[in-house]
Amino acid sequence: MTSIRLIDGRVLHLPGAPFLTDSSSVIMPPADAELAAPVLLIPADDLLLFTGRLVTGTRKRQRQARYAMVNTARLRLARLCIERALGEWPVETGP
Repeated sequence: MTSIRLIDGRVLHLPGAPFLTDSSSVIMPPADAELAAPVLLIPADDLLLFTGRLVTGTRKRQRQARYAMVNTARLRLARLCIERALGEWPVETGP
């Protein structure tokens, strides 16, 4: 489980609660549209912290088959956060 406080004060939990599981108890991640939407709501200063949490959570559960699909979704979300952070990175101009 990963969570982040959004700009408007709400807390986002990934994957959303309640967990959806398939017949073999594999946790199903949220849909791609649901996954990408909150990236814009995460404060820019917290993007890299949130990315680190996503990667750490994935690393801790990398050998658990139950989390395989969630781990993939977490890494996709981490990539979106990194792309947004790079887009907002201040560009230095020459002297």
